[in-house]
Amino acid sequence: MTTSPTFRSTAAEEPEEPEEPEDEAGEAPGAGRRAAARPGRAPRAAARTFAWTLPNPLKGRFELWVEAGSRPLARLTIGGLAFADATLEAGEHRLLLTAEGVGNRRVAIADAATRKVVADFEWHRPGHQGTLRLVDGGQLEWRRTGRWHPTFTFMDRFGNLLVRLRPDGRALGYGSSAHPEPGPEPSPSSPRDLALLLALGWFLLVSGGTAARLAPAATG
Repeated sequence: MTTSPTFRSTAAEEPEEPEEPEDEAGEAPGAGRRAAARPGRAPRAAARTFAWTLPNPLKGRFELWVEAGSRPLARLTIGGLAFADATLEAGEHRLLLTAEGVGNRRVAIADAATRKVVADFEWHRPGHQGTLRLVDGGQLEWRRTGRWHPTFTFMDRFGNLLVRLRPDGRALGYGSSAHPEPGPEPSPSSPRDLALLLALGWFLLVSGGTAARLAPAATG
């Protein structure tokens, strides 16, 4: 039986505002200056800490744990040859993630039972910036922040930070105390939506060669 991983604090390492994305030259515009408040930005709630683990490297199945959790929140099995693919299992939900196009520039996300596509991810700058679009109209932005110690984030249309993921598998999931307008974007308060964002982010890091090599999780 897999045991819960040991969590290192990440909240203290996070800035009050997310770092600016790098420009084409690799520099962060406005670096060193606090980001101005954006209209519609909601107050950020306390972050929850998560971690991806790899119980058995031979199976290629990662487990997502939340701090103080007694069992994995989700499991992500990554495979594929010419095109990377993955299966996400989160509670009663099962989704398929399939890389498509030249250089794996797109990722289709479909319900495993019906094969109906529910979302689509497309790179704008591979490894740095892309957009997640939901079939019902929601849209989130995925960005790499930082040069020497990069992290990767999903933000909503108002610039609210939803997820911050590190190459070592550690992650923070944010909620907001209020949304200025109802919208179709995934909600970080929904376990299914949060698992999807963390799974897609980890899939992008693993398939792109950015993720660190995880040590096998302890068993007992």
